[in-house]
Amino acid sequence: MVFNKPVKPVRSADKIVEVLSAQGVEYVFGVPGAKIDAVYDALVDCGPQLVVCRHEQNAAFMAGAVGRLTGVPGVVLVTSGPGTANLATGLLTANTEQDPVVALCGAVRRRDRLKRTHQSMDAAALLKTVTKFTGEINDPDNAAEATVAAFRAALGEPRGAAAIVLPADVLAAPTTAGITARLPIPPLATAPAFAVDRACELVRAARRPALLVGSRGADPDSCLALRALVATTGLPVVETFQAAGVVSRALEDYFLGRVGLFRNQPGDVVLARADVLVAVGYDTVEYDPVLWNSDVGRTVVHIDSVPADIDNNYQPACELLGNVAATLESLTDKLAGLTLSDAYRAEIAGQRKALADIDAAARERAPDGPGLDPAAVVLRLREELGYDDEATIACDIGSVYIYMARHFRVYEPRRLLFSNGQQTLGVALPWAMAACLVRPGTPVVSVSGDGGFLFSAQELETATRLGLTFTHIVLRDNAYDMVGFQEALKYGRTSGVALGDYDIVSYAAAFGARGHRVETLEEFGATVRRALAEPGVSLIDVPVDYSRNPELAAVLHEDPFE
Repeated sequence: MVFNKPVKPVRSADKIVEVLSAQGVEYVFGVPGAKIDAVYDALVDCGPQLVVCRHEQNAAFMAGAVGRLTGVPGVVLVTSGPGTANLATGLLTANTEQDPVVALCGAVRRRDRLKRTHQSMDAAALLKTVTKFTGEINDPDNAAEATVAAFRAALGEPRGAAAIVLPADVLAAPTTAGITARLPIPPLATAPAFAVDRACELVRAARRPALLVGSRGADPDSCLALRALVATTGLPVVETFQAAGVVSRALEDYFLGRVGLFRNQPGDVVLARADVLVAVGYDTVEYDPVLWNSDVGRTVVHIDSVPADIDNNYQPACELLGNVAATLESLTDKLAGLTLSDAYRAEIAGQRKALADIDAAARERAPDGPGLDPAAVVLRLREELGYDDEATIACDIGSVYIYMARHFRVYEPRRLLFSNGQQTLGVALPWAMAACLVRPGTPVVSVSGDGGFLFSAQELETATRLGLTFTHIVLRDNAYDMVGFQEALKYGRTSGVALGDYDIVSYAAAFGARGHRVETLEEFGATVRRALAEPGVSLIDVPVDYSRNPELAAVLHEDPFE
């Protein structure tokens, strides 16, 4: 007779760490505390590398970036009360922008759950407002299964943030129950053949067919399939900000720019004129349909892994629901031999020229004030990074976001990172740090304004402690200009946007980083080259002149930054 060997009980905290390892997690970001210290203790013996941060919000930003860049949910580990509350912005950002994240949140003992005691709160109620899934364990035997459920929820389409509330007494309690298998979510199949056939018919009958590619079209397999479709058909491609880089260098002639801010960008013109628009992995949070699809009767083909969000301005005539890459491959086969008309190819060439002219004009324009022209700075940064398509560039929110979105070209997906769902200040520096961890040996640059920089600048200590190498560029005008120029246009004056100057060079030195301050475009280019070549963290302070921003506002959508 064979007897099963008894399993030795361990803390549920140890079982949770086993789940993290099984899920392929390499890093855990967080700030410790008494209510979650059992998991921190378990991480000493095994499991992912622990990255102790200076603020829980930044830990969540780093976890979100890991999720976006690798496809494996980033993990954040925080204590009860304010430790959990401080996650709200980071989890909201990840959930809106579909970056898979799992938050493990400590809580008071179960018997104190409803008491007015130290750090007690209804954590689950708070977390449910900023995640797609929140669970609260009440028994050590369900700690592992709840953690697995959080990972599967974070990875299920649309991806996002999931959280588990972990009472301190449950974490310390023994259990033999655990799940060590990864149990990945099976991939979807190709969209039904009849839907693919219908989409093919619509595209072949169109005079001006075009592709609008969104965030889920930038997934690795989807991007490869999209490129094959473009190479076969010659269809012009317009990227959303989250899909930046889906068009490769080899397919440059089919790139018509990005959309998300401006009414008269070449990409907007292509969208407006298209009689059949194929939206690939597009999510309405990226660019609200009311801002670009005024012609509700225009034919839209929706290709995605999730059903379309139907609204007054987005009502697809044909919906291809299934695995995006497989569906694109099927469509490519059926569209082989497609030929665009000479007239349409001429229109595409005209908009390509318009796209190039925007950059050319920015290079030639002299700034009006003492600062540098922000468009020229962005273009110079692009030039200094050269042909290195492995570079990662993380962009913060602020006026800098406008210029990076408009002028900075990349040729691989998830290499130019924007917060375009919540437009969250402070993401650039933590995102850059995460990129250094998961993309070692590749160039990493983050760009922010002077306002957004100080939202997360304390993590410079974390970056130097970890020995990371990246360059952070601060475009400084000592104001919340993105708000300010809109206020000026609305009310003829500004309110609450003026900021004081600070010494970025000294600030960098205080944290063991290198600091540089430049005054000319030539100094900026030389400093970027030097910073990219030196180990460690480098900060570059660049004074900019945003006085021309109101001219951009003439073509901005009303209230696009809410």
